[in-house]
Amino acid sequence: MLLNLSISNFAVFENESINFDKGFNGFTGETGSGKSVLIEALSLITGERASKDLIRKGKNSAVIEAVFDTSDHGEIHNILKKLNIEIDPEDYLIVSREILKSGKSISKINGRTVTLSTLKEAGSCLIDIYGQFGHESLFKKENHILLLDSLIQRELAPIAGEYSKLYAEYNKKSDEIDFLKKKLINKETKIEQLQYEIDEIDEAAFKESEEENLLKEIKKLSNIKELQSSLYEANNILNSSDAMNNVYSILNRIKSYDEALGNFLSRLDILLEEIQFFSYDLRDYTEKLEFDEDKLNIIENRMSFINRLKRKYGFTIEKISEYRNESEKELKLLKEAEYNLNLLIKEKEELYKKLKDYSEKISDKRKRAAEILEKSLLHELNDLNMKNIRFKVNIARKNSFSADGIDDVEFLISTNVGSDLNSVQKVVSGGEASRIMLAFKKISSETESTETLVFDEIDSGISGKTAQMAGIKMNYISEKHQVICVTHSPQIASISKNHFLIEKKVVDGTTRSTVKKLDNENKVYEIARLLSGMKITEKSLSNARDLIDSSNIIV
Repeated sequence: MLLNLSISNFAVFENESINFDKGFNGFTGETGSGKSVLIEALSLITGERASKDLIRKGKNSAVIEAVFDTSDHGEIHNILKKLNIEIDPEDYLIVSREILKSGKSISKINGRTVTLSTLKEAGSCLIDIYGQFGHESLFKKENHILLLDSLIQRELAPIAGEYSKLYAEYNKKSDEIDFLKKKLINKETKIEQLQYEIDEIDEAAFKESEEENLLKEIKKLSNIKELQSSLYEANNILNSSDAMNNVYSILNRIKSYDEALGNFLSRLDILLEEIQFFSYDLRDYTEKLEFDEDKLNIIENRMSFINRLKRKYGFTIEKISEYRNESEKELKLLKEAEYNLNLLIKEKEELYKKLKDYSEKISDKRKRAAEILEKSLLHELNDLNMKNIRFKVNIARKNSFSADGIDDVEFLISTNVGSDLNSVQKVVSGGEASRIMLAFKKISSETESTETLVFDEIDSGISGKTAQMAGIKMNYISEKHQVICVTHSPQIASISKNHFLIEKKVVDGTTRSTVKKLDNENKVYEIARLLSGMKITEKSLSNARDLIDSSNIIV
């Protein structure tokens, strides 16, 4: 249950703290006073997206904080435990959102920062918001099965969970079978081609760094003449140079003047000897160089073969090897395809039987729920001044399994005597759809696990006695759930146990809204305003008292 909602620097609210009570909490106020902003704040607690435009002018951030009593709410404790968020069942649960100027927001549960998806998962169990346009979901046929299932969510969940696992596995097997069937098209031709390619690559017998070494060898053989010419020239320079001998003569002439020069002469002797040996080796190497045309042809042919395989299988030898390995896997797959295909078909058949069994169980539960819904909804709609209604939950069988089973669910209705049943979206008006959804909410409240239900202007399109009955329905819901209702209807507001007024004022040149809980006297004035407008008279006050008194008797 929601105990408190604190709103700071959020749109028209500067700094408000609202303490909620059990039962039916009604909110009223003039158009533009901030009622929709209150709903927006509650939606942020449930993980909806935030907009930086909602930050009050001149402020750096907006903060919404909600305090919940979850002592009797085992489901939220299980969800928080799954999300690794520890909470003592005796402690309050505190959820907060801070909206920053950057447009991002910081979400926290009991002081721990959480992702928006985590907040959304937890928030969905804390607050259920039914907006003023919520009835529009009734106009989409795909929502009908969701609405029906919500009535039996608890008993359906274990079966539906197993069905979902089987359905995912069944689809996976189907995809694998389709994949293998496509592979088996022209199987023998593919095997022959793959084997040929693998053999061709294996016969190439690539060696490590082979391409690099071949290129070096080609470069050398193609430039033999230039190599020989340059090396002869280098050797001649070494043999014809008198520079080293002249240095030797100079040092030898002056060595008697300094003993250290003897060491230099010894080192020079070694250098001269090394140069002589170097010259011999260089000459021998040069004389052994010869152009081998046959060898060059062999190397160039090898390079041509490698380049052909590169064009065929990859841009590098590494890529060719990768291609070969993948081809080997593909070959193995093709050779084993028929065996694996038969195995998969048998596995799919087993899954089909299990799926069929679970889908039938789900369907049976839906059919029983549909019978109850048909009777209950007619009773509720009769109270809401929709008389002579015929309503049917049509459950047809799909041609194949789907994510939600084998059933195709559609709500059919007849709103006039003598008219045929037709799709809800083709028959009902917005006001009628709103009443149908309120009736549905009343029925589903028996199994609804969310403790706080929010109704945002559900009185749209209804008034008078019908609005009063809508209030009675919400009051019934409030016996098991906390109800928060934003309304323009005096009939609904008169029934609420706790009445809050949202007012907009201009203070020091700034517009801000406040929320205050009304006592009995002020509630009379507010109901009178809703009945007669801004001009409150003794007669409107008397009418307001009568309406409140009659509402108290009815509920």
